[in-house]
Amino acid sequence: MQKVLIYGERQQSTSMSQHRKNRQRQRNSDGRLPFKVVGYTIPCERHPQCNEDTYNINKEGGLIAVFDGVGGSAAGEIASQTAKRAALTAWHVAMQKKYGKPLPTYRLISCDSADFCSMLQGVVESADDRVRTEGAHVAGTDDLATTVAIAMFCQKADANDYAMIYAHVGDSRVYLLPEQGPLKRLTTDDGLLGRLVENQMVTEEDARHIDQAMLAEDLTELEFSYFRLRGGITQALGGPLPPTIHLAETPIAIGDRILLCTDGIHDNLTDAEIEAILRTTSRDAVARVLVERSLLRSREDRGVTIRAKPDDMSAVVVTRRF
Repeated sequence: MQKVLIYGERQQSTSMSQHRKNRQRQRNSDGRLPFKVVGYTIPCERHPQCNEDTYNINKEGGLIAVFDGVGGSAAGEIASQTAKRAALTAWHVAMQKKYGKPLPTYRLISCDSADFCSMLQGVVESADDRVRTEGAHVAGTDDLATTVAIAMFCQKADANDYAMIYAHVGDSRVYLLPEQGPLKRLTTDDGLLGRLVENQMVTEEDARHIDQAMLAEDLTELEFSYFRLRGGITQALGGPLPPTIHLAETPIAIGDRILLCTDGIHDNLTDAEIEAILRTTSRDAVARVLVERSLLRSREDRGVTIRAKPDDMSAVVVTRRF
């Protein structure tokens, strides 16, 4: 892997370590983002002309997002596209209000310059409102909604420290794969399994076992009934009630990878499969490979695996390069 070649040497002399820091400072000031961001999406093969998923990559302030529309093909597509436009507009308005001018492309903002959790919450709330109003008007129905996983990146006081502030509603997920260490799922789905855990009907360990199952025989009859219903979500943007927006922050180290994806990815692939692809695929191809592997899984016979699920599929992958 390329990052092994770049970051493989762990034991360095003081002079080499200082030299590396100097190079990092130079890179951080030469107009290049320390992140490589790639995205890929395809519609479900059952409705190839209509993709209910969409994603956003905005390099002005480092905003990325995935959306998964709900409510039938036409309404679902309208919901996700409306939320995407609304989120981007709200983000630019918030940045303009805070800084008095548009942010320059390829420049990350200071983490200490604003309350970005509150700002990101406002962005998601704006998207929720627009789906409920404008989206419903365009679709001609109020039976539409969309999930969201959204993140922004900022720079800490130390020139080479970065953080990700992220939010989600529904079952679109955010994962973090450290360069050293196992894959971490940073979000908990607003879905059946989460509700069962909340009501103490199953443990978190049991819920993960159900969610990651490959074969029916791996589950009890009751667990299999939960597995079949795990795609149901308990809240979304544009739904009948204002959603509870889940917000958090995490540091991002050199070599880390972040995945934002819709359920077309994580319903078809297990977390172990996602981790293997993130760890072994080039940063330019990784989003596409995640989608392609999910597509192959969705075509498998249900006798081979219970995970096969035709769906729209979207992935955005961020790699911290330096």
